[in-house]
Amino acid sequence: MEEVILTVDMGSSSLKCSAYSIIHDDDHSERRDQNLDEGAPQLKEHNEDTLQSQSSPVMPLVQAIPGAHASRAMRAVCPQTGHIEHLDHLLLAADECLESVLSSLQRQQQETSNNFIVVAVGFSSFSMNLVGLDDDGEPVSEVATISYACNTSEVVEEVERLKREMSEEEQRSLYQKTGAPMHSGYALAQLRVLYGTQPILCNRIHAWQSISNLLIARWTGQKQRLASRGFPLSYSEASWTGLFNFRTGTYEESALALLSTQCRASLPARLCDFDDESLTTGCWDPKYAAKWPSQLLSRTFFYLGLGDGACANIGSKCTVPYRIACTIGTSAAARICLPFPIITHSTNNDLQLPTSVPDAETMDFHVPNGLFCYRIDRYHILLGGALTDGGSAIEWIRELLGLEESIKFKECMEFVEASIGKQMEATPSTPPVPLSTPLVTVPFLSGERSTGYRGGATGVLFGLTRETKAMDLVQSCLEGVTLRLRAIVQRILQVLDATAKTTKGSQIIVSGKALEANYVWRQMISNCTKLPVLLDTYTMDGTSRGVAILIRSRLAAALSPTTRTTTPTATGDSFAVVHRIPLEALCMADPTNHVDSGEEHHDHHYHTPQPGSDVYWKKLEDQQESVITAVSRLFYTSHHSVQT
Repeated sequence: MEEVILTVDMGSSSLKCSAYSIIHDDDHSERRDQNLDEGAPQLKEHNEDTLQSQSSPVMPLVQAIPGAHASRAMRAVCPQTGHIEHLDHLLLAADECLESVLSSLQRQQQETSNNFIVVAVGFSSFSMNLVGLDDDGEPVSEVATISYACNTSEVVEEVERLKREMSEEEQRSLYQKTGAPMHSGYALAQLRVLYGTQPILCNRIHAWQSISNLLIARWTGQKQRLASRGFPLSYSEASWTGLFNFRTGTYEESALALLSTQCRASLPARLCDFDDESLTTGCWDPKYAAKWPSQLLSRTFFYLGLGDGACANIGSKCTVPYRIACTIGTSAAARICLPFPIITHSTNNDLQLPTSVPDAETMDFHVPNGLFCYRIDRYHILLGGALTDGGSAIEWIRELLGLEESIKFKECMEFVEASIGKQMEATPSTPPVPLSTPLVTVPFLSGERSTGYRGGATGVLFGLTRETKAMDLVQSCLEGVTLRLRAIVQRILQVLDATAKTTKGSQIIVSGKALEANYVWRQMISNCTKLPVLLDTYTMDGTSRGVAILIRSRLAAALSPTTRTTTPTATGDSFAVVHRIPLEALCMADPTNHVDSGEEHHDHHYHTPQPGSDVYWKKLEDQQESVITAVSRLFYTSHHSVQT
């Protein structure tokens, strides 16, 4: 019987469902132990993964089942307002994609000797997202939805109002607890504006829930539980709202105090890890069980939703600090995974450490300005930064210039590649070859998130002349996004240098359609960041793969609750340990991990910084920072004046 994990990945521009089989391979264990000995810098000696790494079970892997996937292209988020569009179509598309995958599994089962059984369903979604539900568990209105993409004048003004009302110390404290800067893309300001301007609409809202929870309730027949706030929200999805203390694993009281009583009463009542036991034994709703292959669905575990950024890291095998995940889809981001457990002393927790071990609230960890810090699960955090416009900035310039046809864009990219080659001729003693037009792009078309989080930010094109050509504009947009990623990566490296005392061996693992299809852009990122860049073909569709891996890391404990044991510590105390799969070990034990295995790389999949690139990119960085500094004082002022 081949055990299968189904994943549902809801992005801002597409939805995808995939099937992964669980694979066990004893041959991986020796490699795992060797790599753990040689491995990445250990940031926290008391991390549970470190305590357990030498006695972990044999590494299981997941593998995508050929042909068992389905997707739908659809815009789920409205730019500027951040409202979740056509939610009913999104949910229906999830039904159709899942049905298509199940049908594929059923066909393969009939045509081959494989016997499949779906043991788990997991979810990832664009973060953050919340949907207001009425007393029947139905969405109230598109207006009663919020997401990361909000950049409206009203919400930007509310952010500025909050900053004026709070002292700098209060703002810093909130930032260090939630890992979320004060910004229009988080729930706090959006909810304050909604409840302040739409009282009649808000009277109909009984509960706020994530899209992932809507799907779980839909497929398990638990809509009423949604409306009664009975569904918990995962740590991962809660963390992206900016209302969650990533150190304690609870709502941050100082953030909730800034919301109305009515709003607070509608938030999910309970927060927990994605493998919450009250949900893992869910049954399919009879409506779906009757029309979908019942023999595949006889014992399915449901798992709470996870943030897509966290899953992209896991799926790209970026579970150790020196592997920086860089994703460019509609948006863009660079992130690292760090061991940082929530540690409590309650006997009700499956990880109870002795009181001599400090917990995550007291650990000396500082979130650098310009970065976010979200919780992935009870053991790990995600540190990084994001741009609202990544691939969307390139799509915008292509549409603006009429370059939608592949052949025309290919010609542009050939020009960009040749232009980059000329810049590589520069050395510290020889100035870079001048650009045909000294263009500088600030790609804040939908506002700014990392690293400045400036309210009301807009895009800027500086240096236009009559000599400017379409190809120059495309190159400048690519450079503009790349430079903002450089700013994020530089801050990440500072964290690694301060905590692990080294950045040696750091590398960027890229994913996302924009980077998978564009080797020139990958080389630009390598040159700009001065780090090697790898496109690992084994981890394409990294977000879906990450969901499957995270679930697999917990599935053994869910299926065999007796795997908890009591282990003595050096102090003589004892604590319970769940024999889960440490994510760090999973990364280094993976036999398809090209970088760690030292295998040959195809030139178009592995990139190292080209000689002479430092001078060129440093000049571009200085120019872009100068432009941002010059125009940033206009961002909020112009945004506010339009509104008034």
